[in-house]
Amino acid sequence: MHDTVFVTGGAGFIGPHVVRRLLQGGSRVVSFDNYMTGSAQALSGEGEGLEIVKGDVRDLAQVTDALVRARPNAILHLAAIHYIPYCNAHPAEAMDVNVTGTFNLLQAAKDVGVTKVVMASSAAVYPIQDEACREDAPTGPTDIYGATKVALEALGQSFAAETGIPVTSARFFNVYGPGETNPHVIPDILAQLGGDGPVKLGNMTPKRDYVHVSDIADGLVALLGSDHAEHRAYNIGTGSEHSVSELIEVLSGAVGRDIEVVSEPGRKRRLDRQHLLSDISRMREEIGWEPRYTLQDGLRELVLETVGGAS
Repeated sequence: MHDTVFVTGGAGFIGPHVVRRLLQGGSRVVSFDNYMTGSAQALSGEGEGLEIVKGDVRDLAQVTDALVRARPNAILHLAAIHYIPYCNAHPAEAMDVNVTGTFNLLQAAKDVGVTKVVMASSAAVYPIQDEACREDAPTGPTDIYGATKVALEALGQSFAAETGIPVTSARFFNVYGPGETNPHVIPDILAQLGGDGPVKLGNMTPKRDYVHVSDIADGLVALLGSDHAEHRAYNIGTGSEHSVSELIEVLSGAVGRDIEVVSEPGRKRRLDRQHLLSDISRMREEIGWEPRYTLQDGLRELVLETVGGAS
């Protein structure tokens, strides 16, 4: 375990889950976040070993000052705009945060004694395909968000080649779980279950690889402790895919009643992948990581924490 880990986006969705694991493992953690979507309260009560710094990765001076003060052994870069509809509506902002912010962080990290960098990438770097996505396949993003993550990985690769500091790009598939900060499909369904009338959704048939945030956090901690040369990408998913219709079926069992659904044309994406599935053999074989949560267990636990489950 690293002595000090500098976590950007530490107060967002995934950040608090990883921060807690790092603190439990004995690391000192510096959380750097501008609270665009997260909240300082997400890290409240974590106790000793945690320093919270408010700052923005788009501000090179702020990032540099925070890194010089922290002198971390490792960096975990989670800060990003990752809600695809928002990225599509604000492409310049998405580029500024996801690409310029990453460039600033890596520039500032060159001379502070960092020995490992792990960055949040995404399955959105992959092209549309029916088979499981492998890390050695060519990238081919279909939206601005995916394009920013391809750029992030390229920056990480050039940083590693220049400095000799190993960089890991963790390609997340569809993350869900407690504390989510964007209205993706699962939190959207759960929010609608608290109201009257049917659940309104868009496309029902596309299949996704839904991975629990706790498994993501465990994977990131494992990657921080991994040893490899220069830049390497790893998928973090489950190796199983499910449609929105299947999500509804599982959630119906969790809440103990049938969920009525209406598919609205206005909610349907013009271009939507039919499949987005991870091949996790690299994580399993090289890192020794495997997901612990099935979709059924993860959704059942999430329902109990939010809307209440079946009696």
